[in-house]
Order: sequence, then structure tokens, then C-alpha cells
Amino acid sequence: MDLKETYNTAEIGERRVLAIRIPIGYKFILGFIAVVAAAAFVPDIVEKLEIAEWMKQPLSFLVAIVTGLVLGSVFTRNFTRDFNRIAAIAGKISKGDLTGSGELDSGEARLIKDEIAELSQAVSLMSESLKTLVTQIKSTASDLSEAQESFSSVVARGHETSKDVISGASDIFNGALEQANHIGDASHTVKSMSEIADDVADRVTEGANASQRVNSMVQRGATAATSAMEKMETIFRGIENTEGAAIRLKDKLGDIPRILDVITHISRQTDLLALNATIEASKAGEHGRGFAIVAEEVRRFADNTNNSVEDVSSIVKDLRMEVERVVASASEGTANLKGGRDDLRKIREILVEITNYSSEVAEKATVILGLTQKQKEKAEKTVEIIEQVAKIARENVASTERVESAVEKHGAAISETLAASEKLSGLSKDLRAVVARFTL
Repeated sequence: MDLKETYNTAEIGERRVLAIRIPIGYKFILGFIAVVAAAAFVPDIVEKLEIAEWMKQPLSFLVAIVTGLVLGSVFTRNFTRDFNRIAAIAGKISKGDLTGSGELDSGEARLIKDEIAELSQAVSLMSESLKTLVTQIKSTASDLSEAQESFSSVVARGHETSKDVISGASDIFNGALEQANHIGDASHTVKSMSEIADDVADRVTEGANASQRVNSMVQRGATAATSAMEKMETIFRGIENTEGAAIRLKDKLGDIPRILDVITHISRQTDLLALNATIEASKAGEHGRGFAIVAEEVRRFADNTNNSVEDVSSIVKDLRMEVERVVASASEGTANLKGGRDDLRKIREILVEITNYSSEVAEKATVILGLTQKQKEKAEKTVEIIEQVAKIARENVASTERVESAVEKHGAAISETLAASEKLSGLSKDLRAVVARFTL
């Protein structure tokens, strides 16, 4: 077995101690050798004892087991204690508690070291380093938070000022734009008024001429309306006569069913007589055969008569329905024509009034023409002045628009800066929250 030993020096106070490093695997081997040696030498020792022969072997076995347990307990007690202590400290560190690093044995005072001692020393150094790091991060986070609050305050004031400037510039731009729009609208309105004045002058002249023509046309229209009314009176009388004739025809058609009923009754009686004659002829035998033939013909004639009566009755019903529709249409036409007669009379009265009004319109059109000429001259002068003002307003709008664009860009930059500051504040809060998990 090649047992490697590592010699380290550890300073305890002002002394320097020589430390020997034995790996855990070697310790297990040494313990195993001790147990084997105990198992090998215990039977010899028991043989020398003055006890019964049957008790020697169980006693040897029991002594060997007790020896192994004692050696194993001595070997594993420190091993288990160190592991439990390291596990407890690691659990505290995982929960953010860094106050337990002093509970670990750094291993510097031990004369014999192994992997457990080195692990304990490494965990202790890691805890101290982590405590130092968290302390520095906590201090840095606090300084960062204070700097961020100051920066955010400055940026917020700048942002508010920027919004006020943007609002003012926007109001100025909107005012200038609205002013330019109003001036443009006024210019268009004045131009339209000038054009309307020209058009009105032309229309008034045309209106005066047209009014004379309208007056002449109205006179002719009144004469034509009178003639038309006389002709319509003749048509009305004809329609009224047609209505009376249709009503009389309707009444006459009402008598036809009664006549058809009489014919039907006679036909039925004839059919009955022919049937009786046929019966009597059959009783007469050979002598009544000719009379039977005549009776059969009479019966057929009666049947044909009945069929014809039914056809005539159907035709009369259809004819009566048509006559009723004609009467209804004639009555409706008479009512409408009476209304048309009243409308024609009103039209003639209106045409007379139009004739009187057209003369007045012609006179007033001449006066309006003179006024529109003067209005046209003043409108042209107003258009020139408004165009000059509109040009100046357009220049003001262009300048204001450039200023507003620059202010908006500045405001956007400040908004981005404020957003970055808020993000930095969030990061600072997150960092402080992370550091707050650790107990120093």
C-alpha cells in the first residue's frame, strides 16, 4: 500500500503547525485492517482464557464484532459530525443566511486533514467571499438607487417642461393653421362671391327676358287650359253617359238568370214528358215504336237545352262580372275626372297670378343688376387684400410647423430617457430585492 502524506503548514495565532493530509479512502482501509486484525487475534486471546470450550467461539465472534463497532464508531463520529455541520451551513447559505460561516471548522488547527476538512475550509471561505460580495452589491444597489432617484427627478422635471413646451408649440401651430384656414376660406368665399356677382348679373338679365317670355306663355297657357276644360267637360259627360249605360246593362243582365230559370224548368218538364211517352210507347208494343223514337228525340232535345242553359248561365255570369268591373272603372274615372276639372281651374288661376308676378320680377331684376355690378367691384378689391394676408399666414404656418417638429423630437428623446430611467429603477429594485434575501 502506497500511503501518500501531504504536509501543510497552518498558522495558529503566532505558531505554525505541521499538518498531515490523509485521504478518507486510506482511513477506510486502515479501519478495515484494524477490524481484520482484531478478528485474527481475538481467537488467540480467547484461547488463553480459562473458560468452557463451547463458549470460546461465540465469545470470539462477539468480541470481534464489538471491536469492529468501537473502531467504526470512533472513525465515523468525526466524519459524520463534520458532514452534518457542512450540510447545515450549506442549507443556511441556500436560504440567504450568511451568519453561520463562523460555525465551520476551517481545518487550520487540525494536525491530520482529509477531504472533509478541505471541504469545510472551502465552504467557510466561500461563505466569507459571498458575504463580502453581497455587502458590496448591497452598498452599490443603495448608491445606484439614490443616483437613479436623482436622475429620475431631473428627467421628470425636464419631461414636464418638454410637455409644456410641446403643448405651447402645438397651440401656436394650431392657432396659426386655423388662422390660415380661416383666411383661405375667406379668400375662397370672397372669390366665390365675386363669381356669383358676375353670374347673378347675367342671370338677372336673362331672367328679365325670360319673364317676358313666361308672361306670353302663361297667356297662351290660360287660353289652352280654357279650351282643354271645355273639351274635358264633353269627355266627362260622355263618361257619365257610359256609366249610366253600363248600369242599365247590368240591370238587364240581372233579368237573364230569371229567364234561364224558366227555360230550365220547361226543359225539365219536357224531359219528364218524354220519359212518360217512352214508357207508354213501350207498353203499346210494336205500334208505339215510332212514338218512342219521337219521345227519345224530345228527351235529347231537353238535355241539350239544359246544357245550353248552363253554358249561357256561365257566360252571363262572366259577362255580368265584366260589366260590374266596367261600371266600377267608369265610376272611378268619373270621380278622377271631376278632380281633374278642379285642378284645371286652379291651374288657370295660378297662371294668371304668375303673369302678374313675372312683370314685377322683370322690374326688380333691373334694380338688382345695378346693385350686383357695384358688389362685384368691391369683391374684387377684397380678394386682392385677402390673398396678401393668406400668403403671410401660410409663411407663418410653415415656420411654426418646423418649430413644432423640433420640439416634438426633443420631447421624444426626453420620453425615451425617462423610460430608460424607469427601467433602471426597476433593475435597482430587483437588485435590492435579491440582496435582501441574504442575512449578513
